[in-house]
Amino acid sequence: MFRFENIKYKKNKMRRPLENEYPDYYKAYIDLVQDDNAIKFLEAQILNIQSFISEIEEFEDYSYLPGKWTIKEVIGHLTDAERVFGYRAMRFARSDNSALPGFDENSYVAAANFSQRTLHDISHEFSMMRHANLHLFRSFTSEQLDSSGIANNQKISVRSIVFATAGHVEHHVNVIKKRYLTAVLK
Repeated sequence: MFRFENIKYKKNKMRRPLENEYPDYYKAYIDLVQDDNAIKFLEAQILNIQSFISEIEEFEDYSYLPGKWTIKEVIGHLTDAERVFGYRAMRFARSDNSALPGFDENSYVAAANFSQRTLHDISHEFSMMRHANLHLFRSFTSEQLDSSGIANNQKISVRSIVFATAGHVEHHVNVIKKRYLTAVLK
């Protein structure tokens, strides 16, 4: 049986993005990627987040304050963002010069109906999206990683999107640990 994991990609040397390759608000995400090999970092996150989620499933509907997202909604947001980042990277790597709109994460979460799903189901969807993005990101040439486009009225390189994708997940896992779990595990 054919397995996608058996597809071999040539190793892309991916330098860290320069600060002029992305909007200022992405710096915090990019700085969270401690490995210069963003692909390796993204791969490791799949198992790390699955393990983390299995430890916190009993708190899936918990929100640390009224009006804040539940843990399920945070993981759902990560899944939405994974799709958006992958789409942006693909468009810019394929030389599409069309400016892309931003996305309102609060509206997306409100419309997603994550409360009717299990955390396990949402996290599985996240893993599927991450695997798809990894196949896409691994396929980019150095020239494609250097490409850039406009998203949310800001110029950003494909390389920056790859790093921001990883850092965005790290950011939200840290938020869950600091704000959600600290409150629930008192």
